[in-house]
Amino acid sequence: MTGFLELEGTPLPTVVYVPKGPAPADGWPTLLFLHGRGESGTDGLRCLIHGPGQRAIRERENWPFLMIFPQKPGAEDTWFDLRDQLNAILKQVEQDYETSPHQRYLTGLSQGGRGTMECADALAWSFAAIAPICGWNTRPEIGPRLRDIPIWLFHGDADSVVPPTGSTEVEEAVREAGGNPRLTIYPGVGHDSWVQAYAEPELPTWFLSHRLG
Repeated sequence: MTGFLELEGTPLPTVVYVPKGPAPADGWPTLLFLHGRGESGTDGLRCLIHGPGQRAIRERENWPFLMIFPQKPGAEDTWFDLRDQLNAILKQVEQDYETSPHQRYLTGLSQGGRGTMECADALAWSFAAIAPICGWNTRPEIGPRLRDIPIWLFHGDADSVVPPTGSTEVEEAVREAGGNPRLTIYPGVGHDSWVQAYAEPELPTWFLSHRLG
């Protein structure tokens, strides 16, 4: 089946987007998306308002990923504290869909950008690349934890909700630890830098350029 499908039997409401056509021989490149505060709830729909799901609707051919959209229930819940639930969802996706073990990616915005930074090394899956947008980090040792994971950070320099230091400090820490992070700062852009970030033509191909061994 193709399109946005409800993933049944999971601990959080979850939607899976399945690309059109047969899966590649190695399975679908798979993208886990973590939404922000405003999309929290239990309706299973608000998690689709922003992000790569919208890009798949507008330019399906440029986003050839199986995409996972879990929804956290509470606005103050953190994705890091929900990692057991996320792992159960990942396990279910592995059982139900043809996914590539070598092409697994993680991205998110705002609270999901924080979740991307904090969960990148804390889930059952290893990720070939991550893209946190307007996020921040509270876990220690962020540099050593992320130095070996390709990372592309995005932020608006006029963000009054999450200051740009949420991304610039992580970029600096990862670089000091020996990593090679990429950082894009949008001049004059506020908290909704995800609009520009997910519209970056290079982003999906950047994800796909990275593979796990």
